[in-house]
Amino acid sequence: MTDLLYDNERRFMPGARPERVVIWDETLRDGEQAPGVAFHVEEKKAIARLLAEVGVGVLCAGMPVVSEDERTAIREIAGMDLPCVVGVTGRCHETDLQAARDCGVREFFMFLSVSPLHMRCKFGMSDYRELRATALRHIELGQQLGLRITFIAEDSTGTDPDELCALFHAIHAAGVQQAIICDTAVRIPTPLAFYHFCRYVIGESPPGLTFAAHCHNDLGHAATNTVLAVLAGATFPTVTVNGIGERAGNAGLEQVVATLEKMGIHTGVRLDGLYELSQLVERASGLPVSMHAPVVGFNAFRHESGIHAAGVLEDPRTYETILPEEVGRRREIVFGKHSGRRQLAALLDEHGIPHAPALVEQLLADIKAMKERQDHAAQQGMMAMLQAYYHTQFGIATSAILDRARELAEDPSVMVRE
Repeated sequence: MTDLLYDNERRFMPGARPERVVIWDETLRDGEQAPGVAFHVEEKKAIARLLAEVGVGVLCAGMPVVSEDERTAIREIAGMDLPCVVGVTGRCHETDLQAARDCGVREFFMFLSVSPLHMRCKFGMSDYRELRATALRHIELGQQLGLRITFIAEDSTGTDPDELCALFHAIHAAGVQQAIICDTAVRIPTPLAFYHFCRYVIGESPPGLTFAAHCHNDLGHAATNTVLAVLAGATFPTVTVNGIGERAGNAGLEQVVATLEKMGIHTGVRLDGLYELSQLVERASGLPVSMHAPVVGFNAFRHESGIHAAGVLEDPRTYETILPEEVGRRREIVFGKHSGRRQLAALLDEHGIPHAPALVEQLLADIKAMKERQDHAAQQGMMAMLQAYYHTQFGIATSAILDRARELAEDPSVMVRE
């Protein structure tokens, strides 16, 4: 057995898979929609530049109708001549189409809700024919403005797949070459069912229509569902750095990219740039990355358990799916309650300290005792500070909004009725 590992990936997931995909990043739009996050213009530009440098193929620069700062950032990113496709997201609305054109971008990612629930609650629609007519009317308007339209089928997984396919046939006939299947609110809780949904919709849609997949993480399946969508035929997985976004977030760029590369599907993204990218977005968003986050989390390549540490010291592959150097990280052996003799002896050898079995035993007992008696006051204080930080930094206080509203209510110039 020369390789020491069986290739059960290929054995239990046989069949064709794409050689490569194009990573589509939504950090500057859907990522920034994480409650309380607001990137500054220069932060947006820095994130866009690094995304392009690491190899992201499509970059959503934002949503022009949000604010003047948003439009400024989009214009400046569009003028940076980045080595990737740069576009913006907007509603199926003339105002959004005009705003995109005024920002100097050609790619417009137009979203329209397609589930009966969204149709009724958001638009007062109950007829798929009316929905198709709305989509086609705005696609034509966007094309007249010189925009290339990608159609985002919001809440795809909450609609009749046959109606969704009919819509995709209609937009493709109107000249749209790309559509996005969205698991907006995780209507399909089982990843395998999501795979079959994507496979059916893509298989029943026009052969010339390419697909992206956009998954949310409400049940913790976003990265898994995104990879399954690729296996079902989607060639543009959409992601955000650190998985930030609405509610529980989106599919994490680092998780999706690392998984696809391990599967032999090339993404064009440099793995060794993932950690730097993660840290940049962590600083700009103010959202701390979970210690246990795959690939980029603080603990992703730290080992304390004696059994695990001994295995890693013998051959890192025993407990590391990804080697830290592949993704710009370093391995760390941690000492604490669960440490073992092998890792402690290795530490002493590394520092040239002579030791005998009795010394190792005594030192190990001392380490365990120190950890077990460690005061937890610092941990509790840190958690209290973190909770306070979340509540004060991620959203404008209601009291501040009401105070401002009262000031405006006393200003005759803003209280004039039209």
